[in-house]
Amino acid sequence: MGGRIWHLLSDWMVNIAIAMTALRTNLMRSILTMLGVMIGVFAVTLAVAVGAGAQVSVMQSINALGSNMAIVIPEPETSGPRRSFDRGRLTMRDARAIQKQVPGVEFIAPQLRSTVQMTVAGTNTSTNAIGTTMRYAEITNSGVQSGRFLDEADQRSAARVVVLGTTVAQELFGDFDPVGQTVRINRIPFSVIGLLESKGSTFGNDNDDTAVIPIATMRQRFVGDTLSGPDDLNLLFVGFSDATSLVQSKEEITRILRERYRVEEDALSPFTVRTTEEFLRETETVTSIFQIVLVAIASISLLVGGIGIMNIMLVSVTERTREIGLRMALGARRSDIRNQFLVEAAVLCVLGGTVGLILAWISGIALAAYADFPVPIGIGVAIGAILFSALIGLLFGGYPAIRASRLSPIEALRSE
Repeated sequence: MGGRIWHLLSDWMVNIAIAMTALRTNLMRSILTMLGVMIGVFAVTLAVAVGAGAQVSVMQSINALGSNMAIVIPEPETSGPRRSFDRGRLTMRDARAIQKQVPGVEFIAPQLRSTVQMTVAGTNTSTNAIGTTMRYAEITNSGVQSGRFLDEADQRSAARVVVLGTTVAQELFGDFDPVGQTVRINRIPFSVIGLLESKGSTFGNDNDDTAVIPIATMRQRFVGDTLSGPDDLNLLFVGFSDATSLVQSKEEITRILRERYRVEEDALSPFTVRTTEEFLRETETVTSIFQIVLVAIASISLLVGGIGIMNIMLVSVTERTREIGLRMALGARRSDIRNQFLVEAAVLCVLGGTVGLILAWISGIALAAYADFPVPIGIGVAIGAILFSALIGLLFGGYPAIRASRLSPIEALRSE
């Protein structure tokens, strides 16, 4: 048994050696033939990696937002045109009612949002300011790398304090620690009390380009004139315990708000309640479809490359007809001739696939470095790319190999 296996291995090693010799003999043609497979493997591998990267970005985005929470927005949940009177109201009284009546609620983080201009010693930048409470950090898993976050005293006194995201801090203060410094927000001086930990970017959205201030300060200094009432909100984050069902919680929040605003049973709900489970499910569906489309388009390159392999192998069979006849005359079996050309096609594709895999890996590193988008190419993807390359060679090299094995030795030797 062991001797038979060794004999088979030695036969295949001989075929690989012959294949490498044939490829070196027509080096330029071999390189041009590999281009199709190389481009195909490069495109498919990169498409799979981009899809995986998109799913990683989704998970990062969900973790940056908060892992077990609901977002309440005073806007109707509809994709059609929205009229001004469709918009609902969301107030601090509603937030307290939700916290009191919905089971499993641990924290609420009411919010007011506005775009502001921040200035330090002639350097200025525009960012999204969030007016909120101390619970915002707990719900969104936001930590501070220096200083502190907002507290109840800041809220009660409407203090002019701000916690900066790392992007804003970098633009205003460079590499210096901003804690304790003064920054002007829309020309009003604020004291920097903390620097948030970096959360990176997701789908081009910089999670660190933000500034957090007490909601009382935001209402008093920046957005009070734009609100319908003295305790109106733009947004509400509701954080739940891990064992809480987000589906049931969403239904309960919607019911409470509709009852509080006396929305008729068949009327359009003027509120949108979305959970992190829904965000995750929807974005995973989108990224999966995106990945399938990318792979389908990229696979066309592999098909073209495979057809190129078949054409070149047919030409090779024609050019080497006399060699085939000589090998048969010396005792080579039809299976030996077939395996020789199959191995040549497989080796050609594996070499092209390896180069394509290396190019995809380099492109993935470049995307991760310059576009801040993760493009993971794991060992499983790499091995799969090489094996798939070999399969392409076997499939498209099959017909030329069978054609070569069916040549008549006498007719082959007569060939010029």
